[in-house]
Amino acid sequence: MHPSKRKNWIETPAYRLSMVILGWALIVAAPLVSWLPGPGGLMLFIIGLGVILKHSRWAKKRYSRLSKQHPEYARWANWALRRNKVTGRPPFPDVKRDIMHLFRRDDFDMKMP
Repeated sequence: MHPSKRKNWIETPAYRLSMVILGWALIVAAPLVSWLPGPGGLMLFIIGLGVILKHSRWAKKRYSRLSKQHPEYARWANWALRRNKVTGRPPFPDVKRDIMHLFRRDDFDMKMP
């Protein structure tokens, strides 16, 4: 077989499936490790989600739909999941605006009794 026509092992379906299984295993292991001191469970969960998002078409489609429905949360995920080969990494999202959005009050104009 000609070397240019040969598939790279990373492009095979078996590799993609094994990486999705690894991602789900990391997500399942996250609660089991979370009782240990430190952020180990949270890190395993985030890494597992990243691995699944990178290698699963179903997860990519789901992420795309959810990011269109909730753009305020998608900014954080887009910042965190940006690849190095993308030029011009966006700045860190505005934390104060997001926190103030969570605790906003819509009753400022109402009279207090």
